[in-house]
Amino acid sequence: MKVQVVTVDRAGGKKLCVQVVYQVNGKTKKQNKETFGLNEKRKAEALRSKLENSDKIDVIDQKIDFNFAFDEYFKVINSDPDTTSKYKDMQIAYINNHVRPHINKQYLADYLLSDFREVTLLGIKNSKALQWVKKGGFGSYKKKTETIGRVTIRAAVLEFKKFVNFCASRQWKIDYTIANFKFGPKYFKDYNTQIKWMPTTPELLAVVNKEPDIQLKTLYKCAAETGARLSELLGICYENVDFNAGGVFLDHSINEENNFRPYQVKTQRRFVEVSDQCLELFSIWMKAQMFPITHRNVTFNNPDINKMERRTFKRVFNVPIHGARKRVKVSAKRLGIHWPNGMSPFRKWSISRMEELKILTDKQMDNRFGNSKDIRQANYIRDLNLNEKQRKAAINQITKG
Repeated sequence: MKVQVVTVDRAGGKKLCVQVVYQVNGKTKKQNKETFGLNEKRKAEALRSKLENSDKIDVIDQKIDFNFAFDEYFKVINSDPDTTSKYKDMQIAYINNHVRPHINKQYLADYLLSDFREVTLLGIKNSKALQWVKKGGFGSYKKKTETIGRVTIRAAVLEFKKFVNFCASRQWKIDYTIANFKFGPKYFKDYNTQIKWMPTTPELLAVVNKEPDIQLKTLYKCAAETGARLSELLGICYENVDFNAGGVFLDHSINEENNFRPYQVKTQRRFVEVSDQCLELFSIWMKAQMFPITHRNVTFNNPDINKMERRTFKRVFNVPIHGARKRVKVSAKRLGIHWPNGMSPFRKWSISRMEELKILTDKQMDNRFGNSKDIRQANYIRDLNLNEKQRKAAINQITKG
């Protein structure tokens, strides 16, 4: 930014004009701040000096449109090489569907924290939920009839705060205090947590034990016992199954585009013990599989030795990530079981079952499932109702004479 005093022609004759010269997207722009008479050079220089010593954000009367700013922000999101396309779509969908329709000012500089609190946040709370739909190899978000819950409200606000920080990085004037917004402790007191569908224990075990396909039976059994995320399950390689130690190493994963990610998982790499029966299924399938998915000459950084390596990985499960979600529904339908939620119920059931058994310590639970006790309590723990008979027997004794 440069501040200068120049002589300009005006209707009443020549004047001294204080101008701010600045760059926007590689283009030079000028903004006139104030004019003075030719005999007021001292006043003009005083203003020039004051503006030069001011923050650029406060000096320039910016007229940056929200639509332009959002489009520029989306370009940055889409250019990130380390983010999956589905997550990029999700970030943009949060803005476009839950935030953008509730922006009540045209220009960034006119939008204040009060606008966010009194207009945008209320709009977000009443926004409709989205559903990821994949058709013909392409995925997109579609609006549902119900309004979003607290998790999505928080996510939408977080994405907007990221946008505000993006504006700050570009030195675009907006009320940056929005990025410091926090929900009060009682903000969501009237929101009821939406309990997602879960199969009953007999239904889940029937899907596991009655599956005729050896590969799917091994996948379902491992999912139910380890509680691993689907991306981690499909990343299991032959070398990860340790028959001597009695478990599997969850070292690798795949993303939504089925790209193999060596030594990358969502939270932490870990070893998970499984049953002898599960290991036997692994042995049968790994010997029977004729054409396993093989990633040859993969170059990667081995975090155990902090060195680059190149080698081949042979995966146990020859199933794409979307295919696994569809196949478990088909397996359940064959048994007359309605199963709308893909592979995620296995993880919830496994965590809930281990919690009920009370065998593992909190630390062992953290290591087994790759999350914390608070996260498990908030998002995973379900009442599996496994003590129904004993409970009813006890209740029948309460008033028995």
